[in-house]
Amino acid sequence: MSKRPGFFSPTGVVVAVVLLVIVVALTIVAGPMLFSPGSLNSQAKGATLNGAASHAKLGNDCGACHPAPWSSQTMADKCLGCHTQVGAEIKADKGIHGLLAKAQSSPTCGGCHPEHHGPNGALTSLDGATFPHDLFGFSLRGHRKTETGAKFTCADCHPKGLATFDEAICADCHAAIDAKFMTRHEAAYGKQCLGCHDGGDGANIDHGKFPFKLTGKHAAVACKDCHADAGSLQNFRNTPQDCYSCHAKDDEHKGAYGRLCGDCHTAAGWGDATFDHAVFPLDHGDKEQKATCKTCHPTDVKTYTCYGCHRHTTANVLNQHEGKSLADLADCIKCHPGGRQAGD
Repeated sequence: MSKRPGFFSPTGVVVAVVLLVIVVALTIVAGPMLFSPGSLNSQAKGATLNGAASHAKLGNDCGACHPAPWSSQTMADKCLGCHTQVGAEIKADKGIHGLLAKAQSSPTCGGCHPEHHGPNGALTSLDGATFPHDLFGFSLRGHRKTETGAKFTCADCHPKGLATFDEAICADCHAAIDAKFMTRHEAAYGKQCLGCHDGGDGANIDHGKFPFKLTGKHAAVACKDCHADAGSLQNFRNTPQDCYSCHAKDDEHKGAYGRLCGDCHTAAGWGDATFDHAVFPLDHGDKEQKATCKTCHPTDVKTYTCYGCHRHTTANVLNQHEGKSLADLADCIKCHPGGRQAGD
């Protein structure tokens, strides 16, 4: 019994040679297009690049876009060889291509720009569900379906091309959903939608751009807690920015120490007062008798008194300051900074 493979026979060799001759002949006659998956786009949309006004003008030069298998170049390298402006964007990390390339570990052009779909085939194909639209400051989380219930396409918001966007499109679309709401909304806040909205669920305001910064516990406060029933832009602007307007109900001092909460407290919380009492240390006095704010400031923090504490009775003070009246002795720390003896 022969151990030679069945296909390795005189007949098999003849068939293989004939097929090889046919492939070589067709390649000579038809050129590389024999292996092409389809014709190239013939639409001339921009300036002539490397002598070609369209991809179809490249003719049968497959090597213009497809590097040889043994080459270290990629198709993206070939693309950027002609589309130098795109290459400049990527190098500068600017523009749509710069942002996309920066977000990808191995950026390719073919992922968004298909070819061989015929002379009128689309040269840009983007999937709204997977395209990283957040990179451009506008999320598509809240834009899955149009007012008709149809799935959004790029052309719905970019009818004149992906490089342009008219905010009037927002108003037209949302007016079709709820015309009365949009009339009130535009009257109150104007037509600059992107100033407050980033495409997510609701408005996105950068409070860091306003005088009142949301730091500490303020950062977690819901907008409505400070802007209750704010029906217009002017209402937002009229929102009080002082602490006491919001925290009067939390004031355990009952107004005794004024309305400037920030003099002693920070947005980190009410727990620890941060007032710098370096002029007159809070550890002054007897260790067994802990002083509170009210000990020295029984009325408000703008005034103080040393009477009634330790040995500071009116009689004792007058005895120790012969020739002085009580009016002259009202401002103790003038002569006794830090509670020290005069002259110490």
